[in-house]
Amino acid sequence: MRIHRIFTLPSGDSAIELREVPLSDSARPMSPTYAADHVFFRETPQGHVQDFHNAPRRQLIFITSGLLELETSTGQRWICRPGDILFTEDFEGSGHITRSLRDVRGFFHVVMPDDFQVTDWPLVPHP
Repeated sequence: MRIHRIFTLPSGDSAIELREVPLSDSARPMSPTYAADHVFFRETPQGHVQDFHNAPRRQLIFITSGLLELETSTGQRWICRPGDILFTEDFEGSGHITRSLRDVRGFFHVVMPDDFQVTDWPLVPHP
């Protein structure tokens, strides 16, 4: 299981990296349990573009429908599909662009506390 992490580089540019969720080594692998603050749901119509913006809070975003394109301030683009998970923490700097490419994009946000960190999770090379 992987998470797309959106964050700010020291230069102020936004970046995206892929992190592997640490799971137990068992017949039914499981992660540790993490606390969360709030949950909310949203839909965005096909064709919607949100120009450069910063994440308003630390949150996990689970995509349930539609096709999302993320673009960093350096022009790097990623496609996210239903089942993909994002972790947004680019509060400062240039921000990122989101585009709803196909169908209504359904997603739910889980607001995460400050002690939730993914930077020590294994880094996965971009495909």
